[in-house]
Amino acid sequence: MTTKQLLDYQNIIKTKGWKKNPLHKSVEKKMFQLFTNLNKIEIDLILELLEKFTWIGNNQYDKKILDIFRKIEDKLIKKAERFYFFPVVKPYDSHKLKSGLSLIYPVVGILNYIEYLDHIDKGGKNIITKYKSLRKLKLKENEFLILVDDFVGSGKTLETCIKTIESYKIPLEKLILISIAIHNDGLNLVNKKEIKAYYSHIEKKGITDYFFDEEQMRRKSLMKLMERKLKFKPKFSLGFEESEALLSLIRTPNNTFPIFWHEYYYRETLHKAPFPR
Repeated sequence: MTTKQLLDYQNIIKTKGWKKNPLHKSVEKKMFQLFTNLNKIEIDLILELLEKFTWIGNNQYDKKILDIFRKIEDKLIKKAERFYFFPVVKPYDSHKLKSGLSLIYPVVGILNYIEYLDHIDKGGKNIITKYKSLRKLKLKENEFLILVDDFVGSGKTLETCIKTIESYKIPLEKLILISIAIHNDGLNLVNKKEIKAYYSHIEKKGITDYFFDEEQMRRKSLMKLMERKLKFKPKFSLGFEESEALLSLIRTPNNTFPIFWHEYYYRETLHKAPFPR
């Protein structure tokens, strides 16, 4: 790592305000460990991607959730009488502790502090965690089902979730998607289905959406060379479904470039990534 690269890294961290995050020192230590395993050209690419990287820590969730719910149209809020909550999960994953499920309880807790929602029945009894329970749900005129996730990536999990909900005869106009962040791919699905969606951050593809032709190919090829060198699982190349995300939440999505979250081997030694899952 050159002196210029070190200064560039420090400037990125300062600009993003990451030192305020209590986990910053751990991330920085692992980042420098990663840099020692990369050459100058590879580090340049990582720094370039870091400039676009978004790190939303646990200490930011409350404000994000409040801001998201403030985006919901007044007309909908005024007529709503009851909110039900369900995590964005596939039917065969509903028994697992997924991020959507872990986020539901904080969401419901925070909503109880929002005075203009006081007229809406939204207590813990309205949380649904299993599809077999969701199947029995019969929404009345002014009742809505809120789908909760921290990140909607490629949209495949959301698509499966929605198809299952549709099979239960729950109208799509009764659905409200709440997510801390959403990838452009997932947003395209939401728009196609015409589902009401509210979020804090839109994630783009870190290489494809910023570079074209030879510049794009060069960066992708270099990233794939790093992935092979560090022995990442091929299915996560450029992020799951090649999402090329540059995002870390409480748990980093596998849609993010694996260089940032995938543990790796270098000279037969296992190392943790800067933003582990």
